Amino acid sequence: MHSRSLLLLLATALGALAGCAPTAMGPMVMRLGPGSPDKNLAQLGVRTGPRLSAPTAGSQQFINESDRFRGDDASFSTQQWGMALDAAITWPLTERLHLHTGLQGEFFLPLPIPGYGLYAGASYYVGSEQLGLAPAVALRGATDFGLNTRGGPGSIFGAEASCAFTLQPEKGVSLGLVPFFSWQGMASHGQTDTAVYYGGVVAARFTWGWLDNVELSGGFGRAKIHEGASWNVPIMGVRGGR
Repeated sequence: MHSRSLLLLLATALGALAGCAPTAMGPMVMRLGPGSPDKNLAQLGVRTGPRLSAPTAGSQQFINESDRFRGDDASFSTQQWGMALDAAITWPLTERLHLHTGLQGEFFLPLPIPGYGLYAGASYYVGSEQLGLAPAVALRGATDFGLNTRGGPGSIFGAEASCAFTLQPEKGVSLGLVPFFSWQGMASHGQTDTAVYYGGVVAARFTWGWLDNVELSGGFGRAKIHEGASWNVPIMGVRGGR
């Protein structure tokens, strides 16, 4: 029985390793309002985005027909769209300049296996406490370590520019419109290519109970691979933090 249990555990672990290729989140940085000049903000939640390696991975001859890349015909297909756990920390450097760092893990069973990513960026707030904008830039890299995952294997590295237009109608409530544009280099099945991912989200941040902020976001994006494949990307996210 003990050996059977070990085999079952091993099979479960191997099944988990057949998880998901990295999800390309966007916008990576969302600064909704001036923020605190003397307190770090830690956030944890789930966000969605495209798997940029999907067109390459889904065109291989050995891929099942149901797993092939289908573009706009299947915008919610987990072969080309995914959910990722997002842990982020905002570090105020000055009252206006903030540093943003984050760690991503694919949402699977529900462990973050095996696609992982890191990102870092900076934002600069211009305006008053009630109304302003915050342009931001960020760098990000992610990989599933070459494993034959859903939508992969895939590794990506890229840069993003965004700008949050924000409004604070009352204390503890922030609303924002955040357009973004990112360029990505990627590798899958020994092939390399480039992609762009762009779009925008509407976001809201508010205080709820013991959480200093709860952040909701939703919008729409478009992913386009240099070789021609492109598809619509629904964007959703929820994060909470203190």
